[in-house]
Amino acid sequence: MGVKRSSIREENSANITPLADVTTTLIVVFLITMPAIMGNGIQVNATRAEASENVVSTAAPENEEELVMVSVTPEGITLNGEATLLADLEAGISAKLAERAEKTVVIVPSDFVTLGDVVDVMDAAKAGGAKSLALLNRKEGGAS
Repeated sequence: MGVKRSSIREENSANITPLADVTTTLIVVFLITMPAIMGNGIQVNATRAEASENVVSTAAPENEEELVMVSVTPEGITLNGEATLLADLEAGISAKLAERAEKTVVIVPSDFVTLGDVVDVMDAAKAGGAKSLALLNRKEGGAS
C-alpha cells in the first residue's frame, strides 16, 4: 500500500513583501540624508583656463599682501611668502583672516606636489576660517 497524499498542495514560495518594504524604506532614508551629507563640502566653480588668468589679475588688489596666498611646493609650504609647517598653517591662516571681511584663501600648488598635499592645505585653510578657496595654476618650466 502506498502513502496517501493530501489533496492540498503546499507552495514553497518566498514572500517578497517584507523585502520590498525594507528596500523602499532604505531608498527614502538615503534620499533624505544625502543633501545633509553632501551639503558641507567645498563649492567648486570651474572656469576656462584662458579666462582664469584675467579673473585673478583683475580681481587681485594692487597690494598683493592683502591676499592670503598659500604656495605648496616640493620644498614646503609658504603663507604669503613666509615658510610655514602644515601643523602651523591653520593658526597662520586664522590670524590673517581674523581682520578681513573677505575670507578667501588662494592656494598655488606646484606641478610637482601630490594631490594629498594640496588637499591637506585645503583642509587646513577651511579649518582656519576660509569661507572660499581659489586654486591658482601657474605654469612651471622644467622639473626642479
